[in-house]
Amino acid sequence: MLALALTIALLHPQDAPRLRTICRNGTVVLVERMAEEPSISIQLWASSYSVPETKDSHGFRHLLEHLAAKGNGDLDARLEKQGCYLRARTFRDAMQIEINVGPRQMDVGISALLEVIKPLQVNQTAIDRELRVMRQEFATYDDPSRLSAGAWRQAFGDNGMDPFGDLEALAKATPEALRELHRKHFYPENLAITIAGPLDIRAATEKAVAAFGMKQGGIRIVRDPAPLGKPGRIEVSGFGEGRAAMTPGYDNPLAVGSLAFALAVASEIEGSFVTYTPATDRGVVTVGQTERVSGMGIRIDSVGANDLPRLFALGRVLARRWVERYLRSPSGVGFIRGLLLVQSPAASPEAMLTAIDALTYEQFKDAASQFSKEKGVTVVGN
Repeated sequence: MLALALTIALLHPQDAPRLRTICRNGTVVLVERMAEEPSISIQLWASSYSVPETKDSHGFRHLLEHLAAKGNGDLDARLEKQGCYLRARTFRDAMQIEINVGPRQMDVGISALLEVIKPLQVNQTAIDRELRVMRQEFATYDDPSRLSAGAWRQAFGDNGMDPFGDLEALAKATPEALRELHRKHFYPENLAITIAGPLDIRAATEKAVAAFGMKQGGIRIVRDPAPLGKPGRIEVSGFGEGRAAMTPGYDNPLAVGSLAFALAVASEIEGSFVTYTPATDRGVVTVGQTERVSGMGIRIDSVGANDLPRLFALGRVLARRWVERYLRSPSGVGFIRGLLLVQSPAASPEAMLTAIDALTYEQFKDAASQFSKEKGVTVVGN
């Protein structure tokens, strides 16, 4: 109970069975009980606020993800031998390390994440080896990701760099630079820990707080809002076409309305996709198609006043389902809650659902207009 006594714990009856704890060092811990699930997802989220991408370091965070996820060198192999598995991903706003374990293996997962955040031990040989792996990843980068990355680049310039990285910049990575990046990325005040699955909420919280909430930390960084995005047209390597709307915070009517419009339009076009990563700051909703070079832009430009009521009704349903599907599994819960909490301790998918339910027809029309040639971004593969 000592660990819990040293934190500020917030348990709301309407949110049960869920406990969010804000530790004194700034780390946020959220534990959610999903009694009928067969496994537990333990996720570490590290904010990128203190380690922004630059042209010279573009992709260093992605490279760090590869190296840190190895722990002492063979973490994934050791986990697999125990029937557990690891997944790591790098987003614009955060890095995610997920460990999936059995109902009685929570200590295994927490120990694995502690390996990830301990000071990085790396040399140039290890960096060069991992860069070869990343070159293979770059070669298989899918078209929806390329189109979405292009939309971000057009909208926000250097503030919209694709976290996947740049091979030319990555070739300059050094052990010293990556060790310093690791130190800053995993400051305690940058972290959010989510644990979901068949567990005892208080016992799991105590373990997580003891492991991550007792380290010395500082003040959580709150960065200034990103400047407004720039509409326009951009060509990218790859195949397909997309339209993107620039949005404010994840629970803003313009953000959920843009998501609803994109999902509704995509549902009526074969081979289409929608990409959106909820952000408390600026974001981009991209709807596109990779089966044909053209078609998505023509469809969006042809949406008329008679189409909007139908798209509004359909879009609200699809947007709610989009959020709710994350809340059906431990991995999904850990993802959506961790991604939001690492940006703001007060952020939650429930706020997004509330905004979707409250979305008005006029707000939806305003959001739909953000995909126009004049207000949005047109991205085309070449």
